[in-house]
Amino acid sequence: MEEDEKDKAKRVSRNKSEKKRRDQFNVLIKELGTMLPGNTRKMDKSTILQKSIDFLRKHKEIAVQSESSEIRQDWKPPFLSNEEFTQLMLEALDGFFLAIMTDGNIIYVSDSVTSLLEHLPSDLVDQNLLNFLPMGEHSEVYKALSSHPEGENLTKNQMEFCCHMLRGNMDPREPQVYEYVKFIGNFRSLNNVPQATRNGLEGVLQRSLRPAFDDQVCFVATVRLAKPQFIKEMCTVEEPNEEFTSRHSLEWKFLFLDHRAPPIIGYLPFEVLGTSGYDYYHVDDLENLAKCHEHLMQYGKGKSCYYRFLTKGQQWIWLQTQYYITYHQWNSRPEFIVCTHTVVSYAEVRAEHRRAMGIEDSSQDSGSETQLNTSSLKEALERFNHSRTPSTSSRSSRKSSHTAVSDNTCTCFTAQINAMQHLKEQLEQRTRMIEANIHKQQEELRQIQDQLQRVQGQGLQGQGLQMFLQQPGSGQQQGPPPPPPQQHQQQQSLQNSSHPQVSHTPCICQCDFSHHYFICLLFLG
Repeated sequence: MEEDEKDKAKRVSRNKSEKKRRDQFNVLIKELGTMLPGNTRKMDKSTILQKSIDFLRKHKEIAVQSESSEIRQDWKPPFLSNEEFTQLMLEALDGFFLAIMTDGNIIYVSDSVTSLLEHLPSDLVDQNLLNFLPMGEHSEVYKALSSHPEGENLTKNQMEFCCHMLRGNMDPREPQVYEYVKFIGNFRSLNNVPQATRNGLEGVLQRSLRPAFDDQVCFVATVRLAKPQFIKEMCTVEEPNEEFTSRHSLEWKFLFLDHRAPPIIGYLPFEVLGTSGYDYYHVDDLENLAKCHEHLMQYGKGKSCYYRFLTKGQQWIWLQTQYYITYHQWNSRPEFIVCTHTVVSYAEVRAEHRRAMGIEDSSQDSGSETQLNTSSLKEALERFNHSRTPSTSSRSSRKSSHTAVSDNTCTCFTAQINAMQHLKEQLEQRTRMIEANIHKQQEELRQIQDQLQRVQGQGLQGQGLQMFLQQPGSGQQQGPPPPPPQQHQQQQSLQNSSHPQVSHTPCICQCDFSHHYFICLLFLG
């Protein structure tokens, strides 16, 4: 009996341990299933384990590819990542990355294009490179992109060519300006692109289109400016709505700069104290800033326009400022100006500028993900599969497509001109109405001033009369006029019978004059 009880106790203990182990295993499997990407349905244990193995295998492959593409340590400091080192190199070279299909369709462009050519990446992606080049250079660039080597020599041969590229601007109606640039790069097969690339090219290609790119070739190049820019615009903002505060004197000299400013503008507080804020503003923004500051002096607070501030790194950064005037607590005199500066992106500034001019900004938002045009990609791939050299039909189709783009551009430009003309007429009508109201108010003000002058003149006359009436003994000295001889006896009898009435006659006259003067004042008032 005792042995049976001992065996039973052992089985119970073993079963409890086994159940605890199974429960812990199920919890771990369930937690692992929630961590797997793309988990949209309930999976069994074997499926979860299989997907985990696949994920770890892909992670290992990506790590190997990353090590193979890692920049050599003797080129790059160890404290910089690949992205930071690449960005520094592009800034030093005055260049940007560009990935182009063999038909000229742009599939990727780096953010540094904005500070060099004032184009947003969304302005270039899914557009043809030839649309940004002069007509005389289309054939040479198209020929260079179409004639690429085959097989193993694809990535070994480096290609260079120069051309003129269109600069962007806030107002599309301004004359076009072209910048002389140099393309330096290699052709790469898209089926050799890693699954997780570091330059962002993988994020551009849609998953549904990746099989179509397996046998295609693109030209990945660094585009450099032939003429270096010593002062650039810092158009890409990593953390939007960054802000810092400062205090200025009434002459707009720096009195204080808080600790958040140096990472943004590069200056330490002691470097700017005593200097004028106008020393750091762009010359094209000075007129608008002066108007904003005049408004501040009139109303005591306000919000500035968008303007460019020169950082210590010789870059223009876009800011917008909210400010107000503080007054002394004892004498209520203006003491200094408190400013809160907010960093804004070039995309926001350009969109606001075009809205103010009545022009629709056709570019996408800077935060939206760039998408490819499926139909244009398929057509480009079909043309490339038929022949590597441009045929007569392809040239004619390209010419017709470019003509269609030009026609659409002309139509949009005509519509924009009509809209601007309508807006101009409305503004002129509004200006005439305001001028008429101002003229009417000035006429009313002139009439009020004339009435006020007349009232003041009559008031001075009344004051002189009152002073004359209030002179002591004026009535007693002159006395009433002598009565005629016929009435002398009657007046003497009246004086003897009603002496009090005769003694109060001068007072009654003075009261009558005062009453008349009071009525005149009420009537004039």
